[in-house]
Amino acid sequence: MNSHDGSGVSNRAYKYIRSRVLGGHYPNGKQLVTREIAKEMGASLNPIREAIGRLAAEGLLNHIPGAGAFVPTLSTDEILEVYEYRQAIEPFAAQKAAAMITEPELCILRDTCEEQHRMALSLRKNNGHLEGEDLDHWFETEEHFHRTLIRAARNRHIVRAIRHSRVLTKLFQGHRALGVKVDLRVASRTWQTHSKLVRTLEKRDGQAAADCTRAALEQGARQVLAAASPALRTLDSAPDSEDPNLASPTI
Repeated sequence: MNSHDGSGVSNRAYKYIRSRVLGGHYPNGKQLVTREIAKEMGASLNPIREAIGRLAAEGLLNHIPGAGAFVPTLSTDEILEVYEYRQAIEPFAAQKAAAMITEPELCILRDTCEEQHRMALSLRKNNGHLEGEDLDHWFETEEHFHRTLIRAARNRHIVRAIRHSRVLTKLFQGHRALGVKVDLRVASRTWQTHSKLVRTLEKRDGQAAADCTRAALEQGARQVLAAASPALRTLDSAPDSEDPNLASPTI
């Protein structure tokens, strides 16, 4: 492959690196070496640089001028601060969305809930948890739900403010040491939480929408923080340790 491979190689590199960051394959604070990743993928350097730049712009990597790109260092303080921020702003966004959301947007949220319900039913049959592409699809579906909800608030500043905090939350959830194992309990609870939120939006009940969002965030924060304290102590020494089986909604 060469530097003229086009966006296809860059997109593949983006998905590859993103999956490894969210999956906890890279140690806490690790510097990403472009040449090493290019060798792993059998690609040229330019697409790898483009992918790393894209991930840094999204907040999944920390870019330090003159030093390079690094995997964010997870800490209990960081997790607590992100959830505190989300608890301060997302309930307001949900309350505003209840007044502004359109019927096509409600249809998107209903469809997303149905897809999550379908995935929960599939887990009931095999009594396992989502992995690989199925897990990626779950998080993509969840992100689609929240992106639609936040945009329904009709406030560009809110959209920009929440975007970064949600990226960091995905990092917490997806990381092997801290992440949510999406099994039947997690999938069912997430689907039920989202369905309840949609019903409050259908009724244009802003206060109920805010309360539902706040309660889900508080529960998510408790579960992630409970797992974080012991997990972070061994994060660098045992990056492949088993995931805790958290039963909070993946909100």
